[in-house]
Amino acid sequence: MFEAAIAQLRFAASLLFGLPFDLGSLERLVDALRATRREFGAIGPDGAELLGGPALDERDRRAMQLRRFRQQAVRAARETAYYADLFRRAGLDPARLGYEEIACLPPTPKAALRDDPAAFIRRGATTALRATTSATTGRATGVCFSAYELRLAAALGAIRQAFDGRIAEHDVVQLNTSSRATLGNLTFAAACARVGALVCPVGLVDPRATLAQLSEARDLPGKRSRVSVLLTYPSYLGELVELGPRLGYRAADFGLERIVVGGEVVTAGLRARARRLFGPVELDEGYGMTEIWPLGGARCPAGHLHFEPSQGLVEVLDPESGAPARPGQAGTLVATPLPPYRETTLLLRYDTEDVVRRLVDIPSCGLRHLPATGDLLGKLRLAARHQDGWTFPRDVLEALEAVEAVPLPARSGFWAVPGGVAVEVVARTDAPDTRRAIERRLEEHGVPVRALHLIPERRLLRRPLPLRCDLREVTFDHARAASDPSDLATLEPDRALATIGGGTWS
Repeated sequence: MFEAAIAQLRFAASLLFGLPFDLGSLERLVDALRATRREFGAIGPDGAELLGGPALDERDRRAMQLRRFRQQAVRAARETAYYADLFRRAGLDPARLGYEEIACLPPTPKAALRDDPAAFIRRGATTALRATTSATTGRATGVCFSAYELRLAAALGAIRQAFDGRIAEHDVVQLNTSSRATLGNLTFAAACARVGALVCPVGLVDPRATLAQLSEARDLPGKRSRVSVLLTYPSYLGELVELGPRLGYRAADFGLERIVVGGEVVTAGLRARARRLFGPVELDEGYGMTEIWPLGGARCPAGHLHFEPSQGLVEVLDPESGAPARPGQAGTLVATPLPPYRETTLLLRYDTEDVVRRLVDIPSCGLRHLPATGDLLGKLRLAARHQDGWTFPRDVLEALEAVEAVPLPARSGFWAVPGGVAVEVVARTDAPDTRRAIERRLEEHGVPVRALHLIPERRLLRRPLPLRCDLREVTFDHARAASDPSDLATLEPDRALATIGGGTWS
């Protein structure tokens, strides 16, 4: 009990003052939370206040974030090549920045990190992992992490899980994510294991194999009889939802209680159809990316993304002017991961290129004490600028995936034309009623559609939106069922090697 109290005090001190976390104390805290949950079934409200840190008013939050931003900026200017040059050219003293002066520091573009990742690594840092992005919108970006950062992310994830009980000792957790999502896979699996759950990494294999494993009954001591938690991408979940009924699966065939999805836009249509197949499962949605890890957004039922202010500073900038977005305006998320969470690859005002909308009103939801934005709208480079404004991927996908005649995931594309946008989508039929249903949904979601192309198969799409489910991983069963191996000779060399080795490509 005494050790747990000391661990809680150390954790609270790190949250309050930005001191490095004592990893041993964090892991003892996980054990204490597990024991508390076993004995009492829940963590009391006092524990929630301690673990979440103090609720800060706007003035105190800004003061705390300014102190930590300065600390990170000083380290970056002294110990990284990129920011040493940037601060010199900007004529700014990182130790004397005011809150308003942060906006004078140019945002860090994704291309700068992708082209020279070593320029962002602190001199003398001890790196343990070089994680890369999945490259769904371009060449992969590499980010390095220390053993401390990896262990910290796993411990914090375990604390959250042990606290809220979303994943517990009896759970069987299946990971259907890309093997290239190394950072997320490692830290999520480690967090699950730390709370005692059984982790089953499967990957982005043929959806038929995944459905079979989700429905498989198992006799494991102290565990659910079937997979109870699934981690995957929205597009891959769409493939499961589309294929399951065709193979005769029903809700009674599964034991899923929770589906954790992220990395792409999650639509209302996907949620509804997923519950039709798997039953009344809970869908946990959030926002995160390799470059700003562990800073991420927690999605509340009201559809806001909430960010823990001690982990990072989040800004929303107008995509055209670079100025702060006005209330209600869409802009790109610009994020700075702060100490003591980030120590190896340092990023200041990193432009994620992910679009959200700045909120008009102060939230009234359960997470209202945390800074918030609107829900993820998609990548800016995938949006279309037209004479009436912007159309974002969420606008189109929400409309399409609400129509039963559109198979999941929605295979689609859109682009600007005079007066609005043209939309293409794979549909089950090109009947007039299908066209009318899709046009009506697009109009309801504010899409100024001027041309609609119903496509019979995905290979005919001209500008398809990239989907993570296409980072498919080949198994031996799939390879044996494929066409003659001599067909490999017709592939590009990297694709042939990937097929032989069971790898993936983008």
